[in-house]
Amino acid sequence: MMPTTKRTPNPLLITAEVGKPKPSTMNLPPPEHVYGYKMVLDSAGAGNIIGGWMEHTPNEATQPGRDFKKLNRMAIIKGSGLTPTQVADFRRTHDARLRGGSMQHQQAIVLPSSRDPEFAYGVKNVYGTEMGALISNQYMRDFIESQERKETQSRMASKKIPVMHTKASLGHRYVEVMPDDRTPFKMKRFQNVEGKLSRDPNSISKMTSKSILEG
Repeated sequence: MMPTTKRTPNPLLITAEVGKPKPSTMNLPPPEHVYGYKMVLDSAGAGNIIGGWMEHTPNEATQPGRDFKKLNRMAIIKGSGLTPTQVADFRRTHDARLRGGSMQHQQAIVLPSSRDPEFAYGVKNVYGTEMGALISNQYMRDFIESQERKETQSRMASKKIPVMHTKASLGHRYVEVMPDDRTPFKMKRFQNVEGKLSRDPNSISKMTSKSILEG
């Protein structure tokens, strides 16, 4: 018989089994319960929103604000705008409204979509875009290939230009080296000591081979 553990409200004291989450310290709904709020789907779907063009319809019940400048002029003309009390009494019995956007235009604006519901706004694309190439990422591959070609051409153009020798530069390459007959400087106390190094390359190679054989 398996021992049963008493449920404790402290989550730190609960031991979790291997490969399983810790049991809850609260009373949860049954496993078939779905958490969250149920979404109320709208009648307008994505296709209707993308394919439809909703035009603005002004609210006929909305009235523009009162035109107090015009009311003041009307009150002065009527002789009732001399005192604030007369102006207030005149405004209670008379009214003047500001000219709204719909009142300024005598004729209603006729849009192309009003005559033709299938009219599409915007500028037509000059180049036809193939949906298959767009989905398969063909345009990106073409761009990468074009960039690689440009990079190859740039590397070829940036290669070092070969040196073109002239007669003078070729003549300087084959100038005979003048022998140096000067006696090397040596202190008097070392006049009779033979040097281990020599300026003659032949003697240097001989000394090197001799040291190798001795070693």
